Amino acid sequence: MKISGWLAWSVLCVSLMLGPALAAEEPLPNERAADGAPVDGGAPMPMDSEALGALNRMAGTLAQAQGFSVTIRAGYDIVQDTGQKITFGERRRFTLSRPDRLRVEVEESDGKRTLVIYDGKAITVFNPGENVYGQIEKVGSVDDAVRYVIQDLGMRLPLALMLVSTLPDALDQRLQSIDYVERDTLTPAPTDHLAGRAADVDFEIWLDTGDTPLPQRFAITYKNEEGAPQYRAEFSDWKLNPDVSPMDLAFNPPDGAQRIPFLVRVSQPAAAQSSTTGEASPDKAPADGKPAESGNTEGPSK
Repeated sequence: MKISGWLAWSVLCVSLMLGPALAAEEPLPNERAADGAPVDGGAPMPMDSEALGALNRMAGTLAQAQGFSVTIRAGYDIVQDTGQKITFGERRRFTLSRPDRLRVEVEESDGKRTLVIYDGKAITVFNPGENVYGQIEKVGSVDDAVRYVIQDLGMRLPLALMLVSTLPDALDQRLQSIDYVERDTLTPAPTDHLAGRAADVDFEIWLDTGDTPLPQRFAITYKNEEGAPQYRAEFSDWKLNPDVSPMDLAFNPPDGAQRIPFLVRVSQPAAAQSSTTGEASPDKAPADGKPAESGNTEGPSK
């Protein structure tokens, strides 16, 4: 069964919300001009004002918060050689405290657990199953660390731009169209259901209709990949500006934990990377399921 050893392509948010162009200065292909038309001269794409307003309020809420915590239950497709899609899953718990603290707890559907911590000075990745951890120095903010993790280390960090303060600008650069679908009353709380498009993906997002328009559900279709695989996520236990101390977000190695080398991925030519995510496409993943010359201490997922 084809289960893909390196799933970075399938679980990193959407191409409109992450990638090497986190602070891009040049327009991306098919990007909007100021009048709403693509800069390549194509037909204008629909921009529903109500939907765009809701999306912008969500982005502003997350970008301006001093911190937040949330649990994400996600599922992602792996397309088999037969064309059948097999779904794998994971649960992630984010705890963010700006400017320079982040904790990510991961549990995959096969039981594997991983802990990633950033304390403003170093990034630590801990594998409790083997009681080993890797650590690399990186002084700066969470924004700096997220860029470094994705661009330089090539590590998986699903929904990466949700963590950085540049989210509104990133959305504005990459969004091609957005429509309002409906007020969904079957979700745990009423949500605004929006549908959007970017160059490589179609996506849907369900936003809380209350005073804080936070994401409740999310779905993305990689329309240009074989079989059009999807990524789906449900958000729960949102807390804006939680009361957490630096010690809560610090890494304290358990008894017997062994520190192992944290190797950095050898850079690849730009042509070998996805134009929007900087990650290997599913058909670019090595046949043995391991990223060549990689120090990804999260390791292959499946």
